[in-house]
Amino acid sequence: SGEPGPPAAFDVVLTGERSVEKAGQVVECLRRRGVCVIKAGADRSFHRALLMEAKQLWEAGSFEEAKKGQPVVPGSDQIRYDARDDKVVWMSSDWTKQNEKRCRALKVLDGQLGDFGVGLSQMLDEQLGLTIKRRTVGMLSCYDGAAAPGARYDYHIDNPYQTAMDVPDDKRRLTLLYYITEGPWDVKEDGGGLQVCLTDPRRAPRTASEAMGAERLTVAPECDTMVAFFSHTMYHAVLPMAAPRRRFALS
Repeated sequence: SGEPGPPAAFDVVLTGERSVEKAGQVVECLRRRGVCVIKAGADRSFHRALLMEAKQLWEAGSFEEAKKGQPVVPGSDQIRYDARDDKVVWMSSDWTKQNEKRCRALKVLDGQLGDFGVGLSQMLDEQLGLTIKRRTVGMLSCYDGAAAPGARYDYHIDNPYQTAMDVPDDKRRLTLLYYITEGPWDVKEDGGGLQVCLTDPRRAPRTASEAMGAERLTVAPECDTMVAFFSHTMYHAVLPMAAPRRRFALS
């Protein structure tokens, strides 16, 4: 993974009200750059509830090992699964029902992320020709810099069908993630920043090394920061954790 640059400023600052103008700003930023950094504007008490629930789930051992898959050879149906450095909770409808009392705020946030994506879908379709029909199951992830110093996720694309991996298109087009962390976050001292390669958002580079030749955008995973980027074209990485902190995110 690369070195962190200066943390990006917010492209769009949301207020509590739904706004066609704000949605248009997000879509325009995505069209131009493939990634948009958003100040979500959530209430502080809501954020405290999210952080408390995420911590309690972590301490209860509810997070499980995460896997990343890639073809044994490009285009192969045989997939090799390797461990990732983060641990995750898949917020399926069954899991949410079984853990209803432990994830009230997280369930609300998961719904809000889905609603936000739906709110952008018409503009994405009309202006960029991107069709979003459904969303994937919410994933709560945690990189724990104390338990796994240097935890990271190297450059990858969420839906890499256009890359040299030559895998089928899983239809994902937009990734939305929201950070649930405590206090200020220094991407150099604390690590764990999100880094996005600013290549042409209309087409994925064939390889990560090709993508890494482009300018890169670093996002600090601070509370109430939301990031939207194209799932099928934008290479991105989680930079190594440098401090003994926990970095939660829901996507």
